[in-house]
Amino acid sequence: MYRNGKLGMIAGGGMMPVEIIKYCNENNIEIYVVGIESFATDDQLKDAPHSFAKIGEAGKILKAFKNNGVKNIVLAGGIKRPSLKELIPDWEGVKIIARLAIKNISDDGMFRKVIYEIEKRGFKVVGIEDVVPGMMFSEGIYGTVKPSPEDMDDIRRGITVAKALGAVDVGQAVVVQEGMVLAVEAIEGTDMMLSRAATVKKSGKAPVMVKVLKPGQDLRVDLPAIGLLTIEQLKKYGIKGIAVEAGGILLIEREAVIRQADEAGIFIIGVKI
Repeated sequence: MYRNGKLGMIAGGGMMPVEIIKYCNENNIEIYVVGIESFATDDQLKDAPHSFAKIGEAGKILKAFKNNGVKNIVLAGGIKRPSLKELIPDWEGVKIIARLAIKNISDDGMFRKVIYEIEKRGFKVVGIEDVVPGMMFSEGIYGTVKPSPEDMDDIRRGITVAKALGAVDVGQAVVVQEGMVLAVEAIEGTDMMLSRAATVKKSGKAPVMVKVLKPGQDLRVDLPAIGLLTIEQLKKYGIKGIAVEAGGILLIEREAVIRQADEAGIFIIGVKI
């Protein structure tokens, strides 16, 4: 359990920040949150002391943490990579952005440089698993629905393709049916990938989805996550199940996700790669 003083969180959208706040409150971990405007909401962060800042206001964000006695920071929730036109940085943000070469850098490289710039200013960036142990997928089947041997063949094919995609920083997920790759994840996200797969899938055995880490991905930031929305999407588009890389993908709202997957007849499996 996290026991390293007051925790700071930079929060984007989605349920991940909510889960972290809930865990901290249940385990007497002090937390202060800075929500990123246009992504995080007041309702989402209502159970923790918090403030808001724009994505480029690095000085405002770090000053808020310093004023609230924070030394360790966790990054959680979805934040879309901004264009240069969308960035309205403060002076500290200008200095950081100038070092990022944001137009030419990969997402992974950008996140590593952001972590470096934060830690240069006296903070330490920690991973979600360091704060909330057990949120990371482990190896094995979750729930009562199991993949068939044919599903496992598709999973192995999906792992190979998804790892190749990740190596060139394109995406982290694929949909496979009987060895054929129906769709790959790119900047548009999971829902659009599944939608495309549904338009080209064949009759017979249903497709499966595979989600993995990018090779060399920093486990402190931008980890893929599976939650209730994922299961709803799989059901909507006729996907039989999902395989994720154990030790690298996060599971949000575990009990509810497993229950919903079981009810829908969808398998969830963590695979050691």
